[in-house]
Amino acid sequence: MKIHQIWQGDSIELCQKFKPKSVDCIITDPPFGVDNLSNMAVTEGGKKYATKILNDSDPEVAIEVFKKVMASLLPKTKDDCDLYVFTAYQVLKEWLVMLDELGAEYGFVRKAILVWEKDGPGMGDLESWGQGHEFIIFLKKGRAPRNAKRRNGVLHVPQLRPNQLIHPHEKPPALLELLVQHSTKEGAFLVDPFGGSGSLVRAARSCGRNAVAIELDQERYERAAQKLEEEANDIFANL
Repeated sequence: MKIHQIWQGDSIELCQKFKPKSVDCIITDPPFGVDNLSNMAVTEGGKKYATKILNDSDPEVAIEVFKKVMASLLPKTKDDCDLYVFTAYQVLKEWLVMLDELGAEYGFVRKAILVWEKDGPGMGDLESWGQGHEFIIFLKKGRAPRNAKRRNGVLHVPQLRPNQLIHPHEKPPALLELLVQHSTKEGAFLVDPFGGSGSLVRAARSCGRNAVAIELDQERYERAAQKLEEEANDIFANL
């Protein structure tokens, strides 16, 4: 049975639907708590999507929401499970401390901090260094066998162009596919409880995995569901 779905609603409640020990991997891009709002959008379409993210007002709010969601989801993970959490340099310390404590409670151990290097200077002080990168905190439970060759923890993947985005923090499929292929085998089940654009579901489908993404915001959910359906139609049209 193939599962490629995006659900709308509260992840704290919806994660209860998963069976115990059913989740092989979690890859998620939660609100960081940095209250980001891009000022790079110039077209009307771009400005429409450059909006604030729910629960992103400050680190305490973002981390508290994340912990509540994980308390619902982590008990559903298998004995061997990988966990990837995106974050930003401004709040890296807070997220590291929290994830080490939370992970230990559920049997996860931090193993690496990956760096996603984009293809430009990115956001930051215009008179100083750009921030064309994000951090990905990687934790493990158990000893699942690797499904890809060991590689550098700096991942060079161009970000999506503004006219390709349906979410201000949307991750490129090529980046997520690297993580999916590294940590899972075909048929595995992945979850993103902060679904955003639904990009993990699309990446999982491309890799022959199953996935569910959950998005709280109704409008963002509708965009994500539409994009998932459109890409599915494109695939079928080429058969």
